[in-house]
Amino acid sequence: MHGFVIGDRDMITGFRLVGVDGVEVTTVDEARLALSKALANVDLALILISEKFSTKMRDEIDKLRLSRVAPLIVEIPGEEGPSGETRMSDLMTKTLGIKI
Repeated sequence: MHGFVIGDRDMITGFRLVGVDGVEVTTVDEARLALSKALANVDLALILISEKFSTKMRDEIDKLRLSRVAPLIVEIPGEEGPSGETRMSDLMTKTLGIKI
């Protein structure tokens, strides 16, 4: 089992440096296609998607979360930071149930 990242160039580069595969996207349509392809991979345990794209795909992501046990879909802030006041460490604690 492994993870996959969908986001902009900087996000993808950062995760690739630690061994996580991903695809760079620049539009919501590209993000939708990447998500669809990622969901077809039964070995994926985790999909990380940039908040920049996930906010525009809210309905799709919510339906997937309700209808599937795996993979876990986690939205992560981009370089502009999280929307609202949520810190990245708080987001990971809430999502994964572990304190970072």
